[in-house]
Amino acid sequence: IPQAAFALKQGAGRSIPDETDKGVLVICDNRLVTIDYGKIFMRSLPDMHHTRDLQKAVDFFHDMHRETDAVETLS
Repeated sequence: IPQAAFALKQGAGRSIPDETDKGVLVICDNRLVTIDYGKIFMRSLPDMHHTRDLQKAVDFFHDMHRETDAVETLS
């Protein structure tokens, strides 16, 4: 489990490498929230918001899109 938790942390770090970067990390394995050892994996992740609410993730993408449009309009 420790090696797998490290690999997850490393993968998340590579996907969203900088604190100013934005993105969504989707983990479709319920064991992270339903089995005790899932806590080890969740604690290994960088500091980020967690949700199991799909609509929150969709809203996040919409907000990112609006921010990108606003920046492009200013350019």
